Amino acid sequence: MDDVARVIATVLRDPAPHIGQVYELTGPHSVDMTELAAEFSRALGRPVSYVDVPPERWEAWLPELGMPTHLEQHVATMAQLHRDNRYDRTADGVERVTGTPAQSIEAFVAARRDFYLG
Repeated sequence: MDDVARVIATVLRDPAPHIGQVYELTGPHSVDMTELAAEFSRALGRPVSYVDVPPERWEAWLPELGMPTHLEQHVATMAQLHRDNRYDRTADGVERVTGTPAQSIEAFVAARRDFYLG
């Protein structure tokens, strides 16, 4: 999220060069869920593991979160796109706009240790 905020702030400070541009914003490398858990583990200094829960099982749980129906559908759709590897890519949009490379998941989580550890 820091990367997205930096891109937005950069564009808002001087919008003219960005008119008509499309920037794909990704992290520095693509990770699967097991790699994501490993980055969380390193950042938090404790084991974090990925458990592959069948989509039907966790989608049935979504209504319990109290989200509007359209948001439940959006979350379920995004999860399906991830399962289909539609987001398995990287791009340099963050660095092109801000001049600073995208932050790793590990760095993002480490900066918010208190949030994740309570």
